[in-house]
Amino acid sequence: MTDREPVGPAGPYAAVLEDMRRRMLRPDEQNRDELRERIGVLFSGLPRDTPADDSWLGTATPDYGWLRAFEHIPRTGADRDLVLGAVAAALNGQLRQHSLGTFFNLMPLPLLDAVAAAAVTDLYSPNALWDLVSSGVLDVERQIVRQLAGLAGWRPELAGGTFSFGGKAGLIYAIRLGLNRCRPEASRRGLAGGPAPVVITTGHNHDSVEMACSLLGLGTEACLRVPVAPGRAVSPRAVEETVAGLVARGVPIACVVLSGGNILHNAMDPVHEVADALTRTCRGLSYRPYLHFDTAFGWPWLFFGDYDFAGNPLGIEEGVLARIEQSTRLVTGVEAADSMTADFHKIGFCPYSSSVFLAKEDAELRSLHGETTTPREGAWGDTLVLHHTIEHSRSGAGILAAWVALQSVGRTGFQVYLAHMIAISDVFRSLLPGGGYELLNPWATGPTAVYWPVPPGGPDRFADLRGGDSSPLIERANRYTHALYRRLAGLDGKAGASRITLGLLPTYERSARGEPIAALRLLPTSLHHDHSRTAELAGRMVEVKKELDKTVERGSGWLPDARLYPVPE
Repeated sequence: MTDREPVGPAGPYAAVLEDMRRRMLRPDEQNRDELRERIGVLFSGLPRDTPADDSWLGTATPDYGWLRAFEHIPRTGADRDLVLGAVAAALNGQLRQHSLGTFFNLMPLPLLDAVAAAAVTDLYSPNALWDLVSSGVLDVERQIVRQLAGLAGWRPELAGGTFSFGGKAGLIYAIRLGLNRCRPEASRRGLAGGPAPVVITTGHNHDSVEMACSLLGLGTEACLRVPVAPGRAVSPRAVEETVAGLVARGVPIACVVLSGGNILHNAMDPVHEVADALTRTCRGLSYRPYLHFDTAFGWPWLFFGDYDFAGNPLGIEEGVLARIEQSTRLVTGVEAADSMTADFHKIGFCPYSSSVFLAKEDAELRSLHGETTTPREGAWGDTLVLHHTIEHSRSGAGILAAWVALQSVGRTGFQVYLAHMIAISDVFRSLLPGGGYELLNPWATGPTAVYWPVPPGGPDRFADLRGGDSSPLIERANRYTHALYRRLAGLDGKAGASRITLGLLPTYERSARGEPIAALRLLPTSLHHDHSRTAELAGRMVEVKKELDKTVERGSGWLPDARLYPVPE
């Protein structure tokens, strides 16, 4: 056999290999700066000169017909600039959360530094499942868990937590840990045999509780909701009576989920009182039902836990301060809960997704998948967290972005941001009712306001619609609400310079006959709002409504054809 020198690839094979190499980080990393250049290429393909108060990047109703040219995977790689320029077109029509005219919902408003941290983290792609392949990401995660546990009034050294994909993941974790309490053998034997476990939650909690029950195999009917009147916290007595009835029938209770602040009204339930009720009612059981405080939205109010409300060192407006203090008294009840969730992609200045589930007892979280608690961390390289997560591929980007946000903004930054959102919402609350927008939640303690636009021809009050029995009147009012929503946002092509995007709530409430009644949500999140510019936006909303009213009164015939989105909210 003759020794031969190894021959490298040649021809088309070599050309393809070299082209792919140019698109990646080199082993010596000397082309790191090229990432910035590639981002620049993508930015150059985005719409330019967007007005500060325009909700949309580019057009509100974009044409994505350009995708037809990319219907098939190419045989050879396309030009790099062509690909990035094309993918930039996919962002045409993106809702701009940082715009002064966007009040749609609570979406990420990330720090540039948090985005930078996430992007560079994704370049190296640590898998936050094992410290050997994720550098210091797990140490950063544990530090964040300790910090948030301290805010919650828990013992940081005993608490545990894991970053995941959002509030629904937090519910899945909580219910799963609750199943370990009420059915300890469930990890091995499943849920067959014996009464099926249930989950108790309150009327104003998110509908993802039912989804979590479904995903865990309990079924949506396993979620039992305790009714709550609008603007009220749940009655601990009502929860206790529900629990007592289930205990008397021998029904296992996997979890009790309380609201730690919802987006619409910042509704928060009394944790201490419910925890005491569970202890009393379940004294004869071998377990106490797991108690989860769903603070995915409300967790930043914990930064006011040690605020001097009497001295008010930040000079927060008196009315705003009173509502913050009211929410703070309730959210700090988390100290009596078994777990909570903190979404950094809500009011935490991080891009999607950055969310952490926190358990008061780390040992309980570490028994997630079975009856045996997995050991705590050892020396570097020995820490493997797959036994207490629901994921095997876990990005470190959300973890490092959250750390950057906490360190960059600090306690005072979170306090100012919450106060600013509520103060800007108050400007709208003071001006819009005089322009035909009825405020439906004056009692809400958070930044979200819900309005009902009074339709021309009436009725003049939302209460009249809610208590009435005229289906045609309700349908007409709903179509008017939707038409105004579309007109303001530019979705009907007639908004001119306004393009103010509110949130549409097709089923904000129901009539006496159960028919859905629509309303509009206004949630100011931009830090760039000020009182004078906000007053201008409110005035523009009033003017757009007046113009729409004239169109309706003239009977142009388009209103009956307005579509209604089937959103269960």
